[in-house]
Amino acid sequence: MQKIKELLKNEKYYSVIIILIASIFVCIPLMSKNIDMTYDDGIQHICRLMGTYQSLQEGQTKIMSNFCNGFGYSWNIFYSPLTAFLPLIFKLIGASFTVCIKLFMFANVFLSGYFMYICAKKITKNTNIAILSAIVYILAPYRLTDMYIRNAIAELTSFTFLPLVFLGLYNIFEEPMEGRKKFPNKQSTYIVNRYYRFNTNTYCNYNVYSNICFYICTNKYKKIKR
Repeated sequence: MQKIKELLKNEKYYSVIIILIASIFVCIPLMSKNIDMTYDDGIQHICRLMGTYQSLQEGQTKIMSNFCNGFGYSWNIFYSPLTAFLPLIFKLIGASFTVCIKLFMFANVFLSGYFMYICAKKITKNTNIAILSAIVYILAPYRLTDMYIRNAIAELTSFTFLPLVFLGLYNIFEEPMEGRKKFPNKQSTYIVNRYYRFNTNTYCNYNVYSNICFYICTNKYKKIKR
């Protein structure tokens, strides 16, 4: 009990525990055995996991050779491959394909909240505001719609990395120039890496975020010039 109290006094652990509790609260409906994971986009994600799993066993990564009566189907070429590969990690613990999607959703919810906490903490320098930002981000209605109405795994995943894109922009424009390393540095790596995640998850969100980042960069052109 004493160790638990000491952990709660630690700002970092305290924040993570709150974000974890909020994530569990949001994902409570996923724990029900009666929830239908085949609604809307769900059936295609389950089928894609099954096909990707079988393809990986055959040494393939992009083409599902056993689909379409043996002709194969290039699902992972034209649809975000990360959202097929990452959920299959949970197959290592013997989870079913449906449970893999549920666990992957929970991981996305928690990580998106944690990344928003990091971003908000960096910008505001206030732990309480950062925790509140993480909870609001986790509870955002559009994200809940992606989870429980549309079952849009790729779009849900893209929201996980969004705070890191803006954190990278903040680091580039607001951090002091002194002490920075030459390109590529930590800030530029944030941007490039997170944009890659967007590009391989959902092209619609990728375009939207690109326009937002372009707007921010044009408004900071004086700093770019320096």
